[in-house]
Amino acid sequence: MSFMGTYQNNVDPKGRVSIPVKYREALGERFFVTKGFDSCIDIYTVEEWEKFAEKLHKLSVTKRDMRDFVRFIFGNATEVELDKQGRILLPAMLRETVGIEKEVIVMGVGNKVEIWDKVAWDERQQAISQHISEISENLGAFDVDFDF
Repeated sequence: MSFMGTYQNNVDPKGRVSIPVKYREALGERFFVTKGFDSCIDIYTVEEWEKFAEKLHKLSVTKRDMRDFVRFIFGNATEVELDKQGRILLPAMLRETVGIEKEVIVMGVGNKVEIWDKVAWDERQQAISQHISEISENLGAFDVDFDF
């Protein structure tokens, strides 16, 4: 399953957010959330989380950056479950860390889902839009070819 699309939603006073119906079946009953590399929350299926975790376990414990990276990912991660209304509880620490208050954007980005504070996403999207042609040109350095 490849997650795609963007949905706007609200976080309720208890910190719960509804997951779009389109994503629920693919995510399953339980899945993992953690702080993303940008100011967002990443959501991984159990399968994708296990693949990611396996790669993290292979990192060298003798290098400080690698230890810090593992701390960043696992220290901010938690397993969540959908309630009967299709909502998940976003841990307060994660909401505070990424600045999520009320309005959020829930977005599919391939193998995961991201949750952004709406204002933060609007700003990020504007920055991306201003530089998308430059970004696409730089993809060549990563052997990414989009010739159709």
